[in-house]
Amino acid sequence: LLYKPIDRVTRSTLVLHDLLKHTPADHPDYPLLQDALRISQNFLSSINEDIDPRRTAVTTPKGEVSLWAG
Repeated sequence: LLYKPIDRVTRSTLVLHDLLKHTPADHPDYPLLQDALRISQNFLSSINEDIDPRRTAVTTPKGEVSLWAG
């Protein structure tokens, strides 16, 4: 359940990307779609940057058991 909101943003980003591919560059919504895609991608990148340090922080040497189930 915790990944559901992020999954929605990921799917929306893919839809925006596809929509932008099929939208003519001279269409009035084209710049708005570009902005929406950029914002969505930046959001996902910031989430990934926040998660990566946590993953390395809970990494254990080989043979030890981690109690974190993240």
